[in-house]
Amino acid sequence: MRITFTRISDDRHRVGIVRSDGTTDSRELVSREFLRHDLAHFAIEMELPIRKGYWGCVSSGASLCGNGVAGEEAMFAETLAGPIQTLMRTQGDVNAYHELLRTIAPAHARGDLAARVHERVRQLWGHWKATPCRGDMELTWPE
Repeated sequence: MRITFTRISDDRHRVGIVRSDGTTDSRELVSREFLRHDLAHFAIEMELPIRKGYWGCVSSGASLCGNGVAGEEAMFAETLAGPIQTLMRTQGDVNAYHELLRTIAPAHARGDLAARVHERVRQLWGHWKATPCRGDMELTWPE
């Protein structure tokens, strides 16, 4: 699935998706409320990996507004995405990511997962910050 984040202004963005079957969905959102959260989902779901979290459900037909996003993995991804969003906002270091995983998901707080999530978040946020107004940031979700 192709995910496109389009910077409309400093305050608003559009998220659009094209699934492998050609179906599409898009939403215009307030960036302050949704952008970091959506990117946090992408980072943790890619790195763990969580295949039936928010983006996996959307890839399988759920709507971007959340209709059809359900299940144990989706709930687990949501539990992690909120605190990761906060670490993005406060520019938490890799130790903060490790502490978050140790606290919320101790079974996953091993190896280099915290470093990988931290780096993925850093790259995503840097990519977004470099995206000009009316420009696109494209991501690929594996099907």
